[in-house]
Amino acid sequence: MKLKNIQKIFSLSQSKFAIALLLALFSCTSYPLTLIAKSQQPTSSGNQPPQDGSSRGRPTQRGGAGSRGNCPSVEVPIVALTPEKTVSSVVEANPTFWVFVPYQLKDVPNGEFVLQDEANNDIYRASFSLPEIPGIVSFTLPSAIPLEVNKRYQWYFKVYCNQQKFDSAFVHEWVQRIALKSDLERQLKTTTTIRDRIQLYTQNGIWYSALTELAKLRLAEPKNATLDNEWASLMKNIDLENLSQKPLVGEVKIKQ
Repeated sequence: MKLKNIQKIFSLSQSKFAIALLLALFSCTSYPLTLIAKSQQPTSSGNQPPQDGSSRGRPTQRGGAGSRGNCPSVEVPIVALTPEKTVSSVVEANPTFWVFVPYQLKDVPNGEFVLQDEANNDIYRASFSLPEIPGIVSFTLPSAIPLEVNKRYQWYFKVYCNQQKFDSAFVHEWVQRIALKSDLERQLKTTTTIRDRIQLYTQNGIWYSALTELAKLRLAEPKNATLDNEWASLMKNIDLENLSQKPLVGEVKIKQ
């Protein structure tokens, strides 16, 4: 065989080998590159409420959360007076929300109440200041912002421990306004005392309404031992008996 032909065969073999080597290298690296590309895709935060209307999976935070760097040290954190991990019911269009706040006004200059729908859209937002002393406070939704029947809402009660609002503590809960069944509505209309109405609310799981009615009675009669005992029983039903002796100090003051 002539030398020139041998060189051509050798050159062709080298080219085929180079192509085969490149294909092999590409096949080895393409799979990891695919995994890397997938790992960089954005993922869902998982904080959206489910679309099936159930309360399962809805995030709540009955006890204090947030960045509390400059907030004073306390034995009991901020706590919403609600059953834990559930969507609580109310019959009023403008319910009152109750929260235990362990901070004094001088330590917590600012607060904020936020009402949102299930899709995390703001419906109402208001700044407030706390009463002078720590205790159980309330926030009543204004008449211009009524809850719609059979809709679920989430609410936040936040307190800020500095003017810049960097450090905070908050609670986050869910509420649903329900329509009264005819027999319960009839019973409520025929009750002779507020305490009977509270009992009916409690028996039917209408927590916010029961709590508000009893809290108003206690504020009107702060030395009534019977009401104190009923309040302690109500707190025990939702595993908040440690708050039964905390003072009711009234509404927060909305800032204009």
